[in-house]
Amino acid sequence: MEKKILESRPSLSLSRKRTSFPTCVLFIGKSTISCQVLTPQMTEVSTMSDLPHMVSVALQSSSSSFDAVLMVSNDSRKVRSIVEVLPSNLPLRVMTSLSRVRDVLTEHDIDSQVLEEGLSSKGLSILNELYDLVLQGMGERWIAKGGRLLIVLAEPIDGVIMVDSKMLGAERLTAIAEEQGIELEVLIRMVELARAIGTRGREGTAIGALFSIGNIQKMRGHSTAMVLNPFKGHSVAKRDVKNKENHETLAEFAWLDGAILFNREGIASDAGRYIQVPSGLTPKSGEGGRHLAARAISQLTEGVAVAVSSTGSIVLYANGRERYRVRIK
Repeated sequence: MEKKILESRPSLSLSRKRTSFPTCVLFIGKSTISCQVLTPQMTEVSTMSDLPHMVSVALQSSSSSFDAVLMVSNDSRKVRSIVEVLPSNLPLRVMTSLSRVRDVLTEHDIDSQVLEEGLSSKGLSILNELYDLVLQGMGERWIAKGGRLLIVLAEPIDGVIMVDSKMLGAERLTAIAEEQGIELEVLIRMVELARAIGTRGREGTAIGALFSIGNIQKMRGHSTAMVLNPFKGHSVAKRDVKNKENHETLAEFAWLDGAILFNREGIASDAGRYIQVPSGLTPKSGEGGRHLAARAISQLTEGVAVAVSSTGSIVLYANGRERYRVRIK
């Protein structure tokens, strides 16, 4: 992607307090990344009023309208201050880590969800999680396909980011889902699970994983059980990748040698499956055994496979072709 930074790379204001360096609003478009610099007079305001002003600047500076606003905050007052400057017909969703904040926002008819992990200790690492939050919104069809999104950060740092969702690779996931007859949310949750495994590892050690999605009988026919199936006896609800509460359990089983098999609805059926790679299928340059196995099973079963490498990349294959890749480290 070609990038062009306007002005002279001014610092993006992502802090709780006023700073002496320039404040800017970050714009992420299809072919450019730019920064709208705010003058000192524009930034000489209190912390509470500064963020709404930045949102107003973003709304006025954008060449085209937004489809939705995503806000991250643990402060209901800040949320209400942003609501006051947003167009009434612009959908808003607030992500918070505090149930009491969610309850207050619900009383004011503001759409909100509670995050599993706290916000206050994240610092700049919150930026790494915005990708997953946007994909989640697309999977739930709250964010339109190819839509433009305004992200407002009010916790643990302040900032405004404009995102064209076509930049995130989500369009490729949408195309794969449609071609394969798989729910988009299944692929999005699968990528979220893969990202969590690749980022956290296990007990401080980097690890990989392999998921295969498609016809269960076909996948079993091209793989061999290496362990007793740990999913046997578990209810469908406990094996559903779309439910994030199951991700910790799925991650534990993903750490077993072999692949986890999922049907097209995202229900896990088997774990610890050794993929039988045909002798005529050889590794490509730089391709390890796990990625070769993922490519093979997606080709043999005309399905989808996701490989997580211990070096920090996620690759999605469909019908034997690499269709999506993202680095997480």
